[in-house]
Amino acid sequence: MMQRNRYMRRRSQGFTLIELLIVVAIIGVLAAIAVPNFLNAQIRAKVARVKADQKALSLAIETYYIDRNQYPYFTGYTFPAQYNPITYRLIPLTTPVSYITTLDIQDPFINEGTNAYGDEMLRDTYNYRSYMATHPDYGIKAWCVNSLGPDKLANKGLMTELWARGLVAPETTVIYNSTNGVVSDGDIPMTGGQTQYQP
Repeated sequence: MMQRNRYMRRRSQGFTLIELLIVVAIIGVLAAIAVPNFLNAQIRAKVARVKADQKALSLAIETYYIDRNQYPYFTGYTFPAQYNPITYRLIPLTTPVSYITTLDIQDPFINEGTNAYGDEMLRDTYNYRSYMATHPDYGIKAWCVNSLGPDKLANKGLMTELWARGLVAPETTVIYNSTNGVVSDGDIPMTGGQTQYQP
């Protein structure tokens, strides 16, 4: 009886090596399951934010069109056409009438101060295009707001309307689709007006 008590006292003082290894293995398996799900949840949240930002911009752009019968496209500072950050092209949405409170809406897939679009311009906002202003020969009364998407590469999302109408090669624009995996290639564009793009 005394020997058994001594064994029980020794046993209660700590874990065996096998017990510790089993606990570490279980924690490792749980971490292997949880970490990818956590990262995917972050990307899904960013995609949802992009969609919400685009909806807000869409409402402001279409309200402007109702008042002015044209889509906003500011060129007052005579920047080249390749420079299309919304903070520049959509200035008419904030002044003199405020259709939206701010245009400094950051694309969650662009790291601040990077040359994400490869056009010598550092920015972290979405891109905007009025097809009527940038492609007047086509006579397309439509617009596009574009996000880089989870791959963080410029996939010519601003050409979405031209791509949808068959005016550029099918491989010109890559559109993000979450059914290809949460982190898949492609931009996240939203078009409006007389658009033929069907997301």
